[in-house]
Amino acid sequence: MLKFIMVFLFFTVSSLKAQSVAEAYIAKFDSLAVEVLNVYGIPASLVLGLALQESAAGTSKLCTTKRNHFGLKGRVKSSKTKSGYTTSYLRFESDEECYLYFGEMISRRKYYTNLNGNMNYLKWLKAMKSAGYASSSHWVSHVDKMIKRYDLTRFDVLPIALPIPALNDTISSQPE
Repeated sequence: MLKFIMVFLFFTVSSLKAQSVAEAYIAKFDSLAVEVLNVYGIPASLVLGLALQESAAGTSKLCTTKRNHFGLKGRVKSSKTKSGYTTSYLRFESDEECYLYFGEMISRRKYYTNLNGNMNYLKWLKAMKSAGYASSSHWVSHVDKMIKRYDLTRFDVLPIALPIPALNDTISSQPE
């Protein structure tokens, strides 16, 4: 019985620690995800969910050494082979650069024009999966669970367009 209680406590403490790391990551990078939403129309929940999944809430080696939150790769132009270019993980100077690069990269994909401004993150995930963004068959469900677990859809609010005041057509007379 004591052994069971010890195992239960171990897993409970481990779960709480993992959740607090994820919540700290969300608190630190939610504004960058919202910035991607505002600039590119990609749901912030999707951006944060992907970043959490791909970077292990900012603790992965790739994230800590190269500020690459999304596992983004690029061509190495100096290494052309018969089968094409080799790729390597991209390095970013800042976290903001990485998040904005991700938004810009997604905005160049075919599915972007149909989904731009659509806040249904599941449609985005399925389109990205179909386009080859991830190879794991469980990728969509893993990111979906991450988004639901931390209620990331709360960040999916497009900015309200304020009405532009009408210009006054009359020219004010100036004293002579």
